Amino acid sequence: MARRSRRRPSSTPPPLEDDDLLHEILLRLPPQPPYILRASLVSKRWRRLATDPKFLRRFRVHHRRPPLLGVFSSDYKRNISFRSTLDPPYRIPPERFSLPLEPWPMLDCRHGRVLFVEKKRHQLIVWDPITDHYCFVAGPPLFKIGVLSGAVLCAAADQGHVHGDCRSSPFKVVVLAYAKHDDQEAGCVASVYYSETGIWSDLISTTLPWRPVACEYSTFVGNAVHWMLMSSGGLSEGILQFDLDQQRLAVINTPPDVHYEFHSVQVIQTEDGGLGFATLLGPHYHPRFQMWEGKVNSHGVARWVLRRTVELQKILGLGFRIEKGMSSIVRYTEDAHAIFFWVHSFVYMAQLESMQSKKLFRSNGGFCTYRPFTSFYTEGINGLKQK
Repeated sequence: MARRSRRRPSSTPPPLEDDDLLHEILLRLPPQPPYILRASLVSKRWRRLATDPKFLRRFRVHHRRPPLLGVFSSDYKRNISFRSTLDPPYRIPPERFSLPLEPWPMLDCRHGRVLFVEKKRHQLIVWDPITDHYCFVAGPPLFKIGVLSGAVLCAAADQGHVHGDCRSSPFKVVVLAYAKHDDQEAGCVASVYYSETGIWSDLISTTLPWRPVACEYSTFVGNAVHWMLMSSGGLSEGILQFDLDQQRLAVINTPPDVHYEFHSVQVIQTEDGGLGFATLLGPHYHPRFQMWEGKVNSHGVARWVLRRTVELQKILGLGFRIEKGMSSIVRYTEDAHAIFFWVHSFVYMAQLESMQSKKLFRSNGGFCTYRPFTSFYTEGINGLKQK
C-alpha cells in the first residue's frame, strides 16, 4: 500500500494574512470615505489595520490630494447648506455640517476650513466642519474700509504635511479691502492673520486704474492668493495676486485680445503647479472651455500660452444644445484640481487632468455661491474603532 507523503506547512502566510502586504493593498484604495469604510467591515483584523493612526497618516501622504466631500452653498439670504457629492448610500447628511449659529457671509473654503465675515462686530470666523470648532478672530483696521474678499489657508510648516487633514495645524487668513488713495486713484489693501501668534500683519496696498466691483473667489497657486477682478461693466479686468512670501500685491494681465465676462473666467492651477487661467468662450449655444498657462515676470506681466480647448458639451456629455445665458463657470478648487460648471440649472464637476465629469445636483435657483469642501473624512471608521 502506497504511503501518502505529508506536505510541510509553508512558512509564508497567504497574501491577505500578511499585515504588511494588506497595508499596502489598503493604501491603494481610492481616498473617498466609502472605500476604507467598506474594507474596515471585512473583519476585526482588517478593521484594526484600517483604523491604525500610522496607516491613516500614510494613506493621506500616499494620495496627497484630499477627496471632495461636498459643496457649501449660500443663497441671497446667506442661508448656508451642505450638499454631499458622494454616491449613495455613502452621502454625508446635510445636518452633519450644519451651522447652528446665525448666517454670515461666506468668504472662502480651503484646506478643510471655512471662512466667514461678521461685519457688525468687525470679526472673522474660521470654522472646521469636521470637528465643528469655531475660531473667532478680531478683524484688522481695514475692516473700516470695506471687506472685498478673503482667503483661509493652512499654515503647517512640517515637511510632508498633506492638506485635507489640517485640523490641528495653524492657519492664516488673508483679508482684502478697498482703498482709495486720493480723488484720482483707487486700489486694494490686504493684511494677513497668523493663528500661531494671533497678530495681523502690516497693511499691504496697490493702486488700480479702476475701482473693482468684485473679486469674490480666490485661488491658491504656489504661495500666492489670486482673485479675478471685475470692473463695473461686468468684465474681468485682470488678476490680483497677493504674494505671501514677498508680502506684495500686484495686478497680472489676463490673456490678450479677448473680453472675458466675469462669470465665465477663473484662475486655476496648472498640472505642474503654476498659474493658469480658465474661461468659457464662443457662441452661447456652443461654448468652448479653454485653459491657459501663464509665465509671470517680476513686473507682474504674464505671457499666456493656450494649452487646451474643449467643447463644454463634450466635457459634460450633454445630448442637448446649451441655450443662451445657461452656462457659466461656478468655481475651481485647487484642493481637488476640479472646476465646476452651472448648465441649465444643474451643477457639474470636471476633473481638469482627466476631463471626466459628473453631474452633481440641481441648483437652488436665483443667486447662489458655491464653495467646494475637501477633506480626508474618517468619521465612520473612527466610530467602528470605538466599538
